[in-house]
Amino acid sequence: MTDNIEMFDLASEALFVGALYKKPILFVDYADLIKSKYDFEDQDIKFLYDSFDIYYRTFSQEISETKVEIFMSRDNERYKRYKTLGGWKTIEKQMELADPDDIANYFENIKKYSLLREFYRKGFPVQKLMQHKSFPKMKAEDVVKFMRFNVDNINTVIGGGKYSVLLGKDLKSKIEQWRQSPDIGEEIPFPIWHSLFRGWRKGKLIVDGMMSGNGKSRRASKVAAYIGIKKSIPTLVLVNEQEKEEWDAMMASVIANNKEFGFWKSEKDYIEETDILLGQCTEEQYKRLDEIADWVEKNTKIYFLQMDKYGDDDLEREIKKHVLGLGVKYVFYDTLKGYKTDNWETVKQTTTKLKDLCTELKIGGYATIQLTDDTIMTDELTSMNIANAKQLKHVVDHLVLEKRIDKRKYDKYMMKVQNKDGSWGEIPLDLNKTYYMQRIDKNRGGATGLDLITEVDLGKNLWIEKGYLIRL
Repeated sequence: MTDNIEMFDLASEALFVGALYKKPILFVDYADLIKSKYDFEDQDIKFLYDSFDIYYRTFSQEISETKVEIFMSRDNERYKRYKTLGGWKTIEKQMELADPDDIANYFENIKKYSLLREFYRKGFPVQKLMQHKSFPKMKAEDVVKFMRFNVDNINTVIGGGKYSVLLGKDLKSKIEQWRQSPDIGEEIPFPIWHSLFRGWRKGKLIVDGMMSGNGKSRRASKVAAYIGIKKSIPTLVLVNEQEKEEWDAMMASVIANNKEFGFWKSEKDYIEETDILLGQCTEEQYKRLDEIADWVEKNTKIYFLQMDKYGDDDLEREIKKHVLGLGVKYVFYDTLKGYKTDNWETVKQTTTKLKDLCTELKIGGYATIQLTDDTIMTDELTSMNIANAKQLKHVVDHLVLEKRIDKRKYDKYMMKVQNKDGSWGEIPLDLNKTYYMQRIDKNRGGATGLDLITEVDLGKNLWIEKGYLIRL
């Protein structure tokens, strides 16, 4: 650049890219922070970074010479440039020189020079800064402090920084946008939930709470199967209590017995999950289960991971890895709890981390949480019934609290249900069935404080939303 001052660090640029190719998982930490258009001065290194970005997001999360060759060859212009740069040997050399443990230092240097170039383009006296005796030790934040009197419109990102906007300036266009495309998220297989929450919108976190053993994972399995199998939307299920085989069984029963999936036609079609696990279904049931298995294999987009370590950093890494690498749009976490501790503040921090990830990555989140044992003694559910983490209500977008209704108290309630003609009527609870009440304790989509009622059969993994619960 001018005045014989070099405003770049090509070594850091090359080593940063080499570290990514050497340890691809690091991309999860830096994907949202690097802006290649501004951060790489060397266009050849920028090409290798941009290629890696596309490779990781769309092709593979593992690096090998064969895979890279195949990926590059899928685009003629890209392959031609790749070969011009020396092909795999160039990447391999950068990998040999790079130390993934030093990637934070490479990143800092890249950002420091990226900022300098932006300031220089806008007429700032960066030469004075670069001649300062402390410049070699400076970080990107130090550059900003030095130039703090005017940093508007700098087109790079320091640690994910954002700029304020003038609220209301585009309101007219927003109203027209909502008129043409209403702000409604993905369909939830519980119609009243869907209506109250305005669907499952990107960036929103739903938390569903029940007592231990009441089926919070089972309800989650219905939503997950609907989103990730019936709609084939890439979905991640993270669990820290159950194993894959348990979720396989739940998927089989929830799809077989809930009409939303199209395999249940009448009362005779119900299949007990225990019969599936014990291998004692009828031939007719096995025929239907085979059809279900073929359908699931063809349509599933659910990625399942049992987590032995589930600290906040572990959660963030796995979620980002699946969102960036596999295009995941919805994430389930079963169950919200502190890692190696029951401290309520830790659970709140984990909930906050999940909410932040939903916002940052523009994904939908769904988490389960356990309610306290004394929940069974109360008819009024509130966030005080959440075990270990009453304060998480302030973090989430939608909070649902559930409990089984004692059959001895059925005469104290009525159900408000919608008739086939669209009208609403009141009917009593059936003593031959099990019902759960749900308190909509928080809802950033509409009304709160409502009590709903769902017919539940845990043995069949059957969940039928009936309507609203009325106390007599």
